[in-house]
Amino acid sequence: MKTNATFEARSGRDCSHGRVRFASWKSVPLRAGFSLVDLLVLVVLLGLLGGWIAHAHTGERGRIARCAGNLEALGRAMQSFDNEHNDGLPPAAIDLEKTRIGWYADLFPYLDPKWAQAVSEYDKQQHWWVLQPWFLCPSDPGKRGGHPCSYAMPAHAMTSENWPPSSANATGIGLWWDETTVSALLGSDMVTKAEQDPEVLPRLKLSVLPDPANTSLLTELIARDNTLNNITNTRVEGVEEQQALYKGNLKRFHFGRFNYLMADGHVELLTGLQTGGGGDAPAGIWTIKTGD
Repeated sequence: MKTNATFEARSGRDCSHGRVRFASWKSVPLRAGFSLVDLLVLVVLLGLLGGWIAHAHTGERGRIARCAGNLEALGRAMQSFDNEHNDGLPPAAIDLEKTRIGWYADLFPYLDPKWAQAVSEYDKQQHWWVLQPWFLCPSDPGKRGGHPCSYAMPAHAMTSENWPPSSANATGIGLWWDETTVSALLGSDMVTKAEQDPEVLPRLKLSVLPDPANTSLLTELIARDNTLNNITNTRVEGVEEQQALYKGNLKRFHFGRFNYLMADGHVELLTGLQTGGGGDAPAGIWTIKTGD
């Protein structure tokens, strides 16, 4: 009986009908499995993938990516400001007797909604620590007083030939309002009005830009006086000023390139030559005008 049962199990005997069915070898599925070689190949591939991810997110490449992320966030805040201010961008700085403020302060409420609720100077100072990371490039050593800032607006030449701003301006978007520029471009009577209410000062409109995708809105400026409590370096004149701190050893920062936030919101990593602004006068992405 034991022998017959074994034979029936192996042969596929159908006892109920008295027939014997023999299974074909071709119909028997083979069990798939990993060989030692397959396992080693998989381990190597996973190691390479892990190394690639680590390389892309650590070291200078990772710092470049995080810096670009900062600029994208600042660009979104700029867009929110623009939407609420009749298509107007923040000026690079206002330097008047009663008001000294840089472009970054206009973005605080859009980066941290609690900023608008802060009443006392102490509360605002506490929020600065929360906001600080958005304004500091990870490749910026940041060893300076106050709250280090790594970014600036391409400077607008505050002259009569560039006022009011238009698509023909061969200069940047960062307006600078002080007593001299207000008086020269808006009239001496506007100085008192602007000191009482800075909101009366005109803003450069985003709609003026004929080619937002090729016009820089913000870029990196690693400078000793570039802090969130100092308006000295809220604007940058060009590539030479960006490179000044490195004294010919630029490759240690972003492999010799800088991040540029364009007015349409995207960020590009470019050399000075690629920006078109390596000469004596602003050109390329440094200006409102196209084709220069």
